[in-house]
Amino acid sequence: MVIFFITLNMIDPQKIAEWKALIQNNAQRRRDEEEVIKRYGTMFHPANLDKLTKEDFRSFLLPKNNKHWDGIHRQVNMITEDMGKLKEALKVLLDETRSLKDRLDFLFPQNGNNLIKGLGRAIITPILMVVYPDKYGVYNNKSEEGLKTAGLLPDFKRKTFAEKYIAVNEVLKNLSRQYGLTLWQLDEIIGWIFLGNPPIDFTHPEEKPIIEELEEEQAEAYTDFGLESHLEDFLVENWEKLELSKEYEILEQDGDIIGQQYITPVGRLDLLAKSKDGKEWLVIELKKGRSSDAVVGQTLRYIGWLKENMTKDGETVKGLIVTGEDDDKLKYSLRTVDNVKHMTYQVNFTLKDGAQ
Repeated sequence: MVIFFITLNMIDPQKIAEWKALIQNNAQRRRDEEEVIKRYGTMFHPANLDKLTKEDFRSFLLPKNNKHWDGIHRQVNMITEDMGKLKEALKVLLDETRSLKDRLDFLFPQNGNNLIKGLGRAIITPILMVVYPDKYGVYNNKSEEGLKTAGLLPDFKRKTFAEKYIAVNEVLKNLSRQYGLTLWQLDEIIGWIFLGNPPIDFTHPEEKPIIEELEEEQAEAYTDFGLESHLEDFLVENWEKLELSKEYEILEQDGDIIGQQYITPVGRLDLLAKSKDGKEWLVIELKKGRSSDAVVGQTLRYIGWLKENMTKDGETVKGLIVTGEDDDKLKYSLRTVDNVKHMTYQVNFTLKDGAQ
């Protein structure tokens, strides 16, 4: 085995020491760690997987229950559609009689579709951690960006997901030993490195985070907001049934559908897709109660950021705004914008006579 001697050398050591104390001196966070690992480590233990229910699995994906990871619940309906297949996948993932590479290659074949769509690194690595808390670290977008910021992200050129995770996990385990942190605690610190600081509600629970763009996102009307708040999940779960799917795919990475609520320095995109020929990006924004001016402005902002930071030679970026009905303000806002289209959705709702 290769032993890495590494440090968070691009981060102020004093800051790391402060963050370590912040976590380890927080009794509630220590209890959260113990309780989550005990509850879900038992639930996901290979000996108990046959008893796993859809509700059990769903509960783990919710931040209020896992106390640690947010955003991993979004594709839950897709993942739990076939519980028998999901349980078999988890049995493979957690089978310590097989090599980790063998298990991950089975779940994430190099030249094919993942065994279960939506079951990616952001979900499987937390499951590995709660079952084997001293052996496996978490690998998701935050940890990748945190390691990159710290100058510790391994070279991933032409690597399979299994090879990438094994390399990242070695880095995480060595950091854990070197800094005297559990892998759970290290995951929080790596995330803070990405964010630049601990969350406000962690350091000062009495303070509430400031809502970004409050004025910009004031709604003109809330008629469709409740429906549109669920539309995003519906589009992701039913993407293959839409006309858009013939030309575009929602962005994926290492088994995760990362194109939903895609994080950029200039805001979160509702959906980010790319054409199947790889030549075009598509920003999809749902109105969700925002004013027409706000949703157009945000869409153009995201297009501008993608053009400058994500596109390669010859690639283009377009936008699509989805609303529940035609909107004159939106129509005139887009009249001179050639690269943004507008579509409306329809919902059919019927009532049937019940048994008498």
